[in-house]
Amino acid sequence: MSKEVKVYTAENNSIAQMLVEKLENLDIPARVGTESASAGAFGVPEGGRTIWVPEKLAEKAKEILTVR
Repeated sequence: MSKEVKVYTAENNSIAQMLVEKLENLDIPARVGTESASAGAFGVPEGGRTIWVPEKLAEKAKEILTVR
């Protein structure tokens, strides 16, 4: 299993889910998750909003997510 890296933190869970779907449509496996260090401390009620992808696809994912 390849290492996952954080590529983006969305404003909320709904946006994060939409962006994950966009990445998956472009054949980049992605998931929404939380960073364990902050998840417990702040108890984010809306769920995760951080997008994680395999390390080898991180650069491509970042390019896609930062295009305005």
